[in-house]
Amino acid sequence: MLGEDAVRIALTEGAEEAEAFQVRGRTISISVEKGAIKTASSIRFTGLGVRVSLGNKLGFAYASNPREGKDVGEEALKNAKAAPPDPDFKGLPEPRPVTLMEGLLDPKIKNLSVEEASSLLMSAIESSRVSPKVVSVNGRLEASYYEIEIYSSKGTDVREERTSFSVFLEVASKDGDRRGSSLDFADGRYLGHLKPEELGRNAGNMAIKVLDSTTIGVEELPVILEPKAQVNIIPFLVDSAANAENIQYGRSFLSDKLGKEIADNRISIVDDGRIPWATGSSSFDDEGIPTRKTCVIERGTFRSPIYNWYTAMKEGKESTGNAVRGYNKLPMVGAHTVSIEAPDLKMSRGDLLDVKRGILVSFTFDTPNLANGEFSGLAETAFLVENGEITKSLRQTNMAFTLMDMLKSIDGIGDDIITVQSLRGGSIRFKAKVAGPG
Repeated sequence: MLGEDAVRIALTEGAEEAEAFQVRGRTISISVEKGAIKTASSIRFTGLGVRVSLGNKLGFAYASNPREGKDVGEEALKNAKAAPPDPDFKGLPEPRPVTLMEGLLDPKIKNLSVEEASSLLMSAIESSRVSPKVVSVNGRLEASYYEIEIYSSKGTDVREERTSFSVFLEVASKDGDRRGSSLDFADGRYLGHLKPEELGRNAGNMAIKVLDSTTIGVEELPVILEPKAQVNIIPFLVDSAANAENIQYGRSFLSDKLGKEIADNRISIVDDGRIPWATGSSSFDDEGIPTRKTCVIERGTFRSPIYNWYTAMKEGKESTGNAVRGYNKLPMVGAHTVSIEAPDLKMSRGDLLDVKRGILVSFTFDTPNLANGEFSGLAETAFLVENGEITKSLRQTNMAFTLMDMLKSIDGIGDDIITVQSLRGGSIRFKAKVAGPG
């Protein structure tokens, strides 16, 4: 095996510890522009990354499609000899018992053909044409099967097969001089969860709805963020703000908040690496440490960062199983699947929309500021809510709030729960400042 060969040669030539991270598999990619397939490919890949230690010096090397592991192991050892000492490096990860979980491998994706993948995407594309007012549709689909292997001289020896898919649609609409656009996306590990016709209809209908639009001034209003509008906001709280590395270097607004109340005491936020079929799930992280559920915010109080092995050893803590990497990078810290747990705030969508005046946000792609937790961004697709009813689409509407103010003002969480990217949750309602153009 490539990884075992790399570790063996590194040890033979003088390394104290060595570890190999190998990934191999296949990715199908389909892209559509203006309703027609532009590209379709199926690419097989193998990647090998090797870490080698000499005392508190660490070396790293990697290769794409290597013929043997020997060269990568030797290069990593060479780099370790030239590396400066790191007093915080306490050695490579110690092995931990791993229980392999279900819900990571879909045989249909593993055996998917380019033709089948193209048919799925075109089904979504055609379904988005809900009206002659839909004038253009773009989209892309990726489906991957891959195997992760981690082997080290410390005794780690784990392997796992996984699959994943992602679909993105962008729909343009026109009615006379009025123009609009919308989008939708989906992902997961199990292809049976993809409903291409429904995805297409949703994107098409949204593109028609945004043609009837208006603007608002500067107001402080209830904001209802639908789940897909949260993917760069709620997971950010864990993936970036509660990231142990960012906290240790003082880069995060949560750096001095451990043990302090930062949210409504009815709210807990967790990171879970073992939700079946979620793209963030796996039996072990990218250092071979078993994944788990970590309570980051417990009843409003910041209880725990997320750690990989290096950041955990730096504080004398246990890794939370949150190491992430590619074969060509050293391990970093990252979230799996983040969710808000607040049973006392659960309500139906109708109750969530029951406001005199507010806005409903379907998509936003801006992210908060890590240093101060401030969010100031565009509501990519948003609607005015009046007396509990969704009325007109809003043009060029911006939102501004801090993450801590958001967490303290959430007064409702919807039952429209989905799992998408690194989020599992329903719509949330909170107060924020909104502003239209001018």
